[in-house]
Amino acid sequence: MFDHGADSINTVSLSISLVCLVGVGQTWYFPLVLLGLITGFFFATLEEYYCQRLDLGVINGVSDGCLMIYAIGILSGIYGVELWTMEVFNGWSLIDMVCFVFFICSVLTAMGRYVLSVVFSVLNIMGSKAKLSDMFLRSSTFIALNVTFLVHYKFTSLSNWYLRILTIAYGLMNCELISHIMLAHITSQVFNPFRPTIVASCAVVCLYFFSPLKLQVPEAVLLWGLFLLCLA
Repeated sequence: MFDHGADSINTVSLSISLVCLVGVGQTWYFPLVLLGLITGFFFATLEEYYCQRLDLGVINGVSDGCLMIYAIGILSGIYGVELWTMEVFNGWSLIDMVCFVFFICSVLTAMGRYVLSVVFSVLNIMGSKAKLSDMFLRSSTFIALNVTFLVHYKFTSLSNWYLRILTIAYGLMNCELISHIMLAHITSQVFNPFRPTIVASCAVVCLYFFSPLKLQVPEAVLLWGLFLLCLA
């Protein structure tokens, strides 16, 4: 675990800190914040794997994103987390409006490089003469893992701190993928996205929620099993 692998772990802990700072840890903002941060991280690392370089725009999530989080932390410290969840206009909370305005401004200004970083990464990968089918193949496990994450989050009957364990487990599995991309890049090897622990985790979760046999296992046990599996 080094370089981008260590940074990706920080991304997982940062996403948890961020939703706590704005008081939306029990909502869909929780998984979406993590996926928003980790998706950019994954494709930027995959871009480095294919292009042999990492291009950060003038405005990027590494530095400017941290400044935004610092500002949110300062405001939460002064006014409390209730600041972000209070209704401002027609059912919209302040955090809803901040996210909406930030997205619109980002698309219309230079911040588009930050918001559309995944698109730029994909275009750079294609520009490196890599086959599009190869790129999708090496992204398939990442996509399947995070679709499973959203499905698990939607159907889970657990709450409170169990949701943090769930998010950490899936976050660490994303970190495993990113670490192996970086390792393959440095050692000039072929990146194999089909990690046994991740494939097994996705299969077990899908069987638990969708199998007609209905596995008679408490969901908390399943969750702790996933957590221990992601540490393997």
